[in-house]
Amino acid sequence: MRPSSTIAQMASARCRAPGRKVRDMAKIGWAGSRVSMNLGIVPIAMLYWASFVLVTSVSAVLRGYQYSWINIPLDTTTIVYATITGLGVFHILARLMNLPLKRQAAAVIATIFVLVFVFDVGFQLIRTVFGPDAAQLTVATAVTGPNILMGGLFWFVPFCLWAAAMMALLHNEEARKRERLQLVAEAEANAQLARAADAERKATSAELSLLRLQLNPHFMCNTLGAVSTMIVEGQHDEANQTVEKLATFLRDVADSGHSHDNLLSDEFDIVDTYLAIECFRFGDRLDVSLTLPVELEDAIVPNFILQPLVENAIKHAVTNSTDTTTLSVSAREEAGELIVTVEDNGPGVSMAKGDFGGGGIGLLNTRSRLLLRYGTKAMLEAGPAERGFRSIIRLPLEFQKSVGP
Repeated sequence: MRPSSTIAQMASARCRAPGRKVRDMAKIGWAGSRVSMNLGIVPIAMLYWASFVLVTSVSAVLRGYQYSWINIPLDTTTIVYATITGLGVFHILARLMNLPLKRQAAAVIATIFVLVFVFDVGFQLIRTVFGPDAAQLTVATAVTGPNILMGGLFWFVPFCLWAAAMMALLHNEEARKRERLQLVAEAEANAQLARAADAERKATSAELSLLRLQLNPHFMCNTLGAVSTMIVEGQHDEANQTVEKLATFLRDVADSGHSHDNLLSDEFDIVDTYLAIECFRFGDRLDVSLTLPVELEDAIVPNFILQPLVENAIKHAVTNSTDTTTLSVSAREEAGELIVTVEDNGPGVSMAKGDFGGGGIGLLNTRSRLLLRYGTKAMLEAGPAERGFRSIIRLPLEFQKSVGP
């Protein structure tokens, strides 16, 4: 039995390179199973009709009918004839499989009812050649209305049993075919989900890279401007140190682009280099404090995660103030979470107006990265402190040894 043309067309229309091989294998498997089933019916049919002939022969002898236990020519011919007819019944049933079950059963019974009388005509002709009373029989005396009627009724039950067995076999094969098609559909769906997940992962990775590599152009311009001023004022050593720190900072930023995660100690080194450059710019107006416990140095964080927060503090707290501003960056562990705080004692109210409401690029950038990386397991809290402004990152505490390759 072949799959319906509609299913075949739908499968063809949905074909894509990753899934075509799976569907082709399913089709080949179904065709192979169909050929195997057709070949397997032949010995089943021969065994069934051989058993039936043997039972009827023994029954006839036990009832006193003058009939030898074995009549090889008649029995063999009858078995072959019934087997061929049984195979024909099987193929007729296969063509009726698309009908509803009740109509299918009615069609089978009607087909068998007509078929058995036709079959008995052939059987009566075989009797005229190989039957035990073949010498007394002729076609005219064998193929008569009463004989055909009685013979047809005799063959009706065994052919109905045969048809019932074949229907069960076909329905079982149909169920197996549907299961194969379902497995193919599931494999295709899984392949599509895998492709979608891969595309989403790549999109997320690209978005993370863009967010991570945003570098404040004002920082570059201000730093180069400060270097120029130092050179003009004859502060050559300070200018040289600033350029060296800037080169180190840019190299660290470039190196951090090779992975989405970084050691917390490396993140503190990047911040330290950045703040050293800013100290050359602002001099006594900037006081820096970095606190990183030894046990948290190997903690894993998204790389370049602290830089936007520190830049915001410089922009809003130091640039807009003539007083000395203390900027502190610290880390601690709390209930299995890593807490990193960036805090300053500058004009926190003005900074809140700029970034706390969500409009600042630095905080939006950091929130977006944490959401993409950790979902709801991480968060950024930002707002005015007792004096100044405070940004706190909370994220799952992970160490380098627990991160997969």
